[in-house]
Amino acid sequence: MTDQTQPALPGWKTHLCLVLLLIVYIFNFVDRQILSILAQPIKAELKLSDAQLGWLGGFAFAFVYTLLGIPAAMIAQRVGRVRLITASLIVWSAATAACGLATSWLTLALGRFSVGVGEAGGVAPSQSLISDLYPPAHRARAMAVFSLGVPLGSGLGIMFGGLLAATFDWRHAFVTIGLAGVVFAPLFFFGTRRHDVQTQTDTVPALDRLRRLMRNRSLWLISLGASLSSVIGYGLMFWLPSVFMRSFKATLMSASFSFGLIVLIGGSIGILGGGFVADRLGAKSPRAFALVPAVAYLLCIPTYGLVLLMPGLAFDTAAGFALLILAQALGLVWMGPVIASLHHVVEAQDRALASALFLFVTNIIGLGFGSWIMGAISDYLSYNYAANALKMAVTGGLVFYALGAGCFLLTALTLKRDWKTAPISV
Repeated sequence: MTDQTQPALPGWKTHLCLVLLLIVYIFNFVDRQILSILAQPIKAELKLSDAQLGWLGGFAFAFVYTLLGIPAAMIAQRVGRVRLITASLIVWSAATAACGLATSWLTLALGRFSVGVGEAGGVAPSQSLISDLYPPAHRARAMAVFSLGVPLGSGLGIMFGGLLAATFDWRHAFVTIGLAGVVFAPLFFFGTRRHDVQTQTDTVPALDRLRRLMRNRSLWLISLGASLSSVIGYGLMFWLPSVFMRSFKATLMSASFSFGLIVLIGGSIGILGGGFVADRLGAKSPRAFALVPAVAYLLCIPTYGLVLLMPGLAFDTAAGFALLILAQALGLVWMGPVIASLHHVVEAQDRALASALFLFVTNIIGLGFGSWIMGAISDYLSYNYAANALKMAVTGGLVFYALGAGCFLLTALTLKRDWKTAPISV
């Protein structure tokens, strides 16, 4: 489907399809992030180090997720995007449930590998389908709504995972949440299958399309900027609950509900706000799609730094809680404008593959190494900083926000040249 053939005002059936895709993305992040709140009881029972936990939260998942993401995007148009998303949801949900049966680091790692196998076929086809359903003037906001799956899934996973772990144990949390995704899969399929209509065929071989994308400078600058910021983004998402418990003496329940609310409220505000602002400013210049996240990243550094380093601004104070909501909002402003701009700098038939390349780079660097780097630095600093070692490791990692902002400032110089669609009107 080309941008010229899309309806100016999507109808309620289109919005319903977007909601169903959002729910799948919520399951995606619930299953991806639940390990963060369960890290402490898992560490105690399986006797793991911070580096081992960070590897489970990052590379064990990211390796197969990124490795299989590009092939999955290549076959999405052939087998049907909705069919692929449905099958992926079943696989990653069943794998999450299987993590509850783990008896060692190795068996838990195998479970996380399997979650990555399933999730490889979920996000890129979803983003491609949304870009087909929504015209350019509404695309950043539609992507922002879809991206609410990140704070909603992460927040709900942390809150309910913590509740189940505190009430029963960490194994029950994995099994219960995993089975819920399996139950939802057929509801998603029957509610969205009619929307997966391929109205434009591409005769260019997949490898030629891949080579075409490899020459797209804006795509790679966008991917690198998101990757560098995701190192600290995923590191914070995985380790902040543990920082609350170690440095601020929070219980599992208080850490899970406090951080869950921070992610839910702050993330939702940041994603929706970022999509709205980018659509408005993007009507004047495509550069806004890169400048908005760059500014937000730079503001993240002092905001997080105040809470982590100032004694009177701990997460359990009103001021500290408010600052963390603001920091979480700023850290996720990028999702709507960046993903929308990604789909504006490639041809319509290349969107699923472009999303897969973006996710490959972002997740192999950000998700793959973010939590592991913070854990490894924490282990190194533990001799001098004891319980505060993890807090110092996370604080030092804020420099990745500055690196990500630098890449997006460079992206602003190339976006106008690479823009594939007509000027946006709102």
